[in-house]
Amino acid sequence: MPANYVLGFDIGGTKSAVILATTDSTLRARMQMPTRPQMRDAETVLSELTDLARALLEEENISQDDLAGISVVCGGPLDLEKGLICSPPNLPGWDNVPIVSFMQERFHLPVVLENDANAGALAEWLFGAGKGASHLIYLTMGTGIGGGLILDGKLYHGKQGLAGEIGHQTILPNGPLCACGKQGCLEALASGPAIARLARESLMYGRHKRVLSMADGKPANITAEHVIAAAKEGDNFAQGLLEEVGTYLGIGLANVLQILNPECVILGTIAVHAGECLLEPVRKAVAERCWARIAAGCRILPAGLGTQVQDYAAVAPLLYRLHHEEG
Repeated sequence: MPANYVLGFDIGGTKSAVILATTDSTLRARMQMPTRPQMRDAETVLSELTDLARALLEEENISQDDLAGISVVCGGPLDLEKGLICSPPNLPGWDNVPIVSFMQERFHLPVVLENDANAGALAEWLFGAGKGASHLIYLTMGTGIGGGLILDGKLYHGKQGLAGEIGHQTILPNGPLCACGKQGCLEALASGPAIARLARESLMYGRHKRVLSMADGKPANITAEHVIAAAKEGDNFAQGLLEEVGTYLGIGLANVLQILNPECVILGTIAVHAGECLLEPVRKAVAERCWARIAAGCRILPAGLGTQVQDYAAVAPLLYRLHHEEG
């Protein structure tokens, strides 16, 4: 009997998920759990994640024999050749974790490892807003900011598999400290935690308190979601924060556009939730900083897969390999 399903693991700094999909790219089911890397070591988290996967298969009445393989997606840096997770900023203590061999030992199936932003680029290229494009940039915006590059119709990894780390270009040389240890990275200025930090810092100067009320009056509870929700309700303070973040993001994208000249940029996660509150200042900053012809030739879009982009991304690397090899 042919194997009709694939299992994807989406490992994030805040939460992790297991996704079951068919080999013809239909999402079937998912389960998720908090990652809590500050409280638990990698082996504990991964053991719990594999237990979650087995529970999902049992619930869906799917045998392991029905699986064509395993896809593991995680923020970088990764060593794709050796199958290692190599100290990602958002997974403290995950130093050279042999994720591929870990999964192979537990499932006895082929395992594909991919950077989460590269996987997002594949998902949007195969199934979403970038379908049919030959030159595409994808940004995942959550706990961190990562980038995936489709160049000349192929996923581009670079010499060490580290290409596309757009979130770790320097925007402000003396800016806030990034999780990677450098100052002023785009990630430190426009990620989810960065948006929350900007909101808390602004509250110290007595600015509008709508965001604070959404966080039950506790500055420490403020999240990017609170800022986005307030901005959509028309709150000037929150809209101003997203304009600032969008400007930083636009500067970073303008740098990349000027170098790579893509036909579209696709923004995931936070940009999907924020919509035009974030996209408008991004497009404005890009138009101001790029050559007019480059900016005019590039569409800047929210992820076409919407809130499901991460689920598709979790299985896209294996689906791409299966169908690419078949072709």
